[in-house]
Amino acid sequence: MTDGRAPLAAAKAGSIKGKDGFIGHLAKQLGRKAPLTAPPARTVTGVPEFYASVSPSQQEQIELFTRSWTALTGKVWVVSAAEAAEAIPAILRQVCADLQIDRVTRWEHPDLQALPLDSSLAEAGITIVPWRADGADPASALSGGGQAAADGGTTPPSRWSARSPLLQAAEQCRLGVVWADYALANTGTLVLKAHGGRGRSVSLLPEALFAVFSADRLVTRMGEALELIQADYPDSTQLPSSINLITGPSRSADIENDLTIGIHGPGKVFAVIVQS
Repeated sequence: MTDGRAPLAAAKAGSIKGKDGFIGHLAKQLGRKAPLTAPPARTVTGVPEFYASVSPSQQEQIELFTRSWTALTGKVWVVSAAEAAEAIPAILRQVCADLQIDRVTRWEHPDLQALPLDSSLAEAGITIVPWRADGADPASALSGGGQAAADGGTTPPSRWSARSPLLQAAEQCRLGVVWADYALANTGTLVLKAHGGRGRSVSLLPEALFAVFSADRLVTRMGEALELIQADYPDSTQLPSSINLITGPSRSADIENDLTIGIHGPGKVFAVIVQS
């Protein structure tokens, strides 16, 4: 077995000159007399057949997503479409009560708007900040933003104070509510397409995320979701500004492997699957 450090060691020793010399040395380390002049033939593309042939039922996909999501400390509820209008607002209110949340931002998604979420949260004294497609100022959520400077306005405004009031309002909310476009069963991943009234800030700024999606938008693998997105946007110039993949709570570890939860996004995640 050759030592993968050999080319670098030789380069440091000054025995390799230029790009061609470096590539030639790599070829020799791989047992070739000279570098290849054409890329190797690629006879197989895509996932292996044994993997592509796996086709679980919807119920099996729900169970697989639930195992994957809960393994990452997320929580899942499955409700029937007939019970959704009553069950989902009740679940959301309970989550807010458990986390002592009094401000919520949500997508302006038609399926979310069809649920009585706003009225249910308002009854519990919870402020709702809809992510408006037109970027209009959410009048109910600007407390603490845009305050006058104590020195009578001589201090230049901060960069944050110059951002849109809608973004400032979402930043003050502790929970974001979204309707996922797709979900991946085998990894417990949400697929969120950000555009219009579905800003990515709703899923990234708050400390908790509450996602709802229909069971018929649940797929088994990443490739299936990518194919569906490609079908949604045959003209690539019309793609959303971002497509976010969320697999459990935000996790980040430094060079010493000290794990931190919630530093780059929500630290608590909840999902509701609506089954017909």
